[in-house]
Amino acid sequence: MRFGFGKNWAEFVDAHFNEERIAKAQEHLLRFLGLDDLRGRRFLDIGCGSGLHSLAALRAGAQAIVSFDYDPDSVATTRKLRAFAGEPTNWHIMQGSVLDNAFMEALDPADIVYSWGVLHHTGDMWHAVENAAKPMTPDGVFYIALYSSDAYLDPPPAYWLDVKRRYNLASPLEKRWMEWQYAWRESIYPDLRSLRNPIKLIAGYAASRGMSFWTDVRDWLGGYPMEFAGNSETKAFCRERMGLELINISAGEGNTEFLFRHQGTRNYWDEVRASISPTALQAPFTHRGGKAYEVHLPGFTGTADDLQHPRRSRLMVYEDGEPIGFAHQSHADIEQHGAGRYSHWHDSLVFSATDGSDPNTNGRRYAVADGVLP
Repeated sequence: MRFGFGKNWAEFVDAHFNEERIAKAQEHLLRFLGLDDLRGRRFLDIGCGSGLHSLAALRAGAQAIVSFDYDPDSVATTRKLRAFAGEPTNWHIMQGSVLDNAFMEALDPADIVYSWGVLHHTGDMWHAVENAAKPMTPDGVFYIALYSSDAYLDPPPAYWLDVKRRYNLASPLEKRWMEWQYAWRESIYPDLRSLRNPIKLIAGYAASRGMSFWTDVRDWLGGYPMEFAGNSETKAFCRERMGLELINISAGEGNTEFLFRHQGTRNYWDEVRASISPTALQAPFTHRGGKAYEVHLPGFTGTADDLQHPRRSRLMVYEDGEPIGFAHQSHADIEQHGAGRYSHWHDSLVFSATDGSDPNTNGRRYAVADGVLP
């Protein structure tokens, strides 16, 4: 059983593709990478889907772009965007599988290896993650996004795997009904309860990564095969199995975004890091209950989340120098689940250690930096 990702992306391009979406995709890509442009850099797009992010890399000035996908419909759609861009000679598109060792080893080295929301759909996620990093240059970066089991607690991953199986076996009419059920439960009803306008959310969905609300709903419900990975599990695998160091992360949504580089190497991220001035957090931290602890941050109040701006804060929390990035979480979830969740709310930071331990006694160092979270 395999969802037709390529057909979904073809419909997205036919119905929603425009200059605004390219600009938003480019903005998101560069912001997470910590770069102003991609000039002089080679970009590899693994599981290119619609081709939108390859086009965003082209617009950002990438020296060379290689895009590939397992699904022939995705390859065809990406070629359509390349034609829209004027058939640039530095953008190459092919069909291939990230699980094919020989194919991956034959690819040219890339300074930025990018795979957003793809590797968990291969049927062999950890093999795919390991293979995906092979073309990365010694001073390159590895930008992946994986569905996080930390974000799916109630209902748990097993529930969603069952939903995906049922969606793929459903009739077209049953699929539409499941899509509306999901949209109502996960977006429309919560917005109405919070006195927010759900139509505004759906209409402005492109502002995140240039994508489409209904395309992503179908992609989520239909996306099969599928695997989940905890944030700590992914970091540990990439560190211990692949020798990669985490340099940026954005968690808390369905997909956690990770940015890695080879351990012990230096690259442009050293300049990014030098521009950041983390503020060390000083114990004692007030225990709020469960796994949650609180520290006052009076100097960061103007950029904090509040009722009018529930996702305004760009505060990054660091544990022993490694970014956590699990922001904008409810205080109840921080207390119950921990795992590095945090909330920068008014003049306080409510946070948890990545392993749920007491930050007063676990011997780890904690720090924050404003304006860093993507």
